[in-house]
Amino acid sequence: MTSPLDQAPALLDGRLQARVHSVRAAAWLTRSALEDLLDDLVRAKGLDAGRAQARSILGCIEVLYATEAPELAAQAQYAWDRLSEACHYHAYELSPTHAEVQALVDLVSEIDQRATRAAQYRLDTH
Repeated sequence: MTSPLDQAPALLDGRLQARVHSVRAAAWLTRSALEDLLDDLVRAKGLDAGRAQARSILGCIEVLYATEAPELAAQAQYAWDRLSEACHYHAYELSPTHAEVQALVDLVSEIDQRATRAAQYRLDTH
């Protein structure tokens, strides 16, 4: 099965068709992928986030990765906040642009790659 992080760019560039709001749908998929990634980051430290909300998990990640990847929590927080804004429709706001969501997809992909490298580093050093 294709991951949400793979589906989001496909929605943005038209390879995957959505009836309406493909940009917003891509934001939803990317936020879902980020939330899965946050759980993976906590699990990589030998802990279980259980049913904690993403905002709480982000706080945990800030502490868990403070020494090995201090910027990781800030980037994840920024991405989650912007994606949450993009996912929720308010009549008085403009919808997110294609470029804005694409930048967030790229950021979450970068966080995913960095998390993978950090996990591999931990495996190699232990």
